[in-house]
Amino acid sequence: MSLESAFQNPIVRYGTSGTLIALYSVADHMARRAGRDPLRARVKQPRWLGVLIIVCVLAFYGTIRPLGGPVLGGVGNLAGIALAFVAMGLRWRNRSGAARVRQPEVATRMLFYVALPFAAGVPSGLLTLTLPAVIVSAWWCVREDRVLTQDLGDVWRSRIAHSKRWVPGLW
Repeated sequence: MSLESAFQNPIVRYGTSGTLIALYSVADHMARRAGRDPLRARVKQPRWLGVLIIVCVLAFYGTIRPLGGPVLGGVGNLAGIALAFVAMGLRWRNRSGAARVRQPEVATRMLFYVALPFAAGVPSGLLTLTLPAVIVSAWWCVREDRVLTQDLGDVWRSRIAHSKRWVPGLW
């Protein structure tokens, strides 16, 4: 069976997506247990955020069968799988935070949300999964910075001055 024909099968694409989501969830859970930022833990996420993530994932899953397939002959799918593993590795590596990035878990989760549509062979999933995740994550991160600046004052302002939200030297 060729690489291209493997990713033509919707079961393979669903299985790839489900397996990667399960593995990322395990990596994220282990990273959360191993290291937590006590300052950031003060801000609780709204419940609707979890519901929105589930809705986006379900919408993405709805596109796998009708719109999915091999990306660049299957090479794009493999690149998506590799990028998902990079996101998992970075999530574990930065479990206790990163000096130059305030929200490394958000950055790695978004990297995973970019990788998943390609791994599952559904580049249009960038619209149903990745774009909403980026928009909501950006809103959440700005809100968290605002709340922590109000609560912690100079302590959080100093962290903002010496780090970026997701990408060192960029944003």
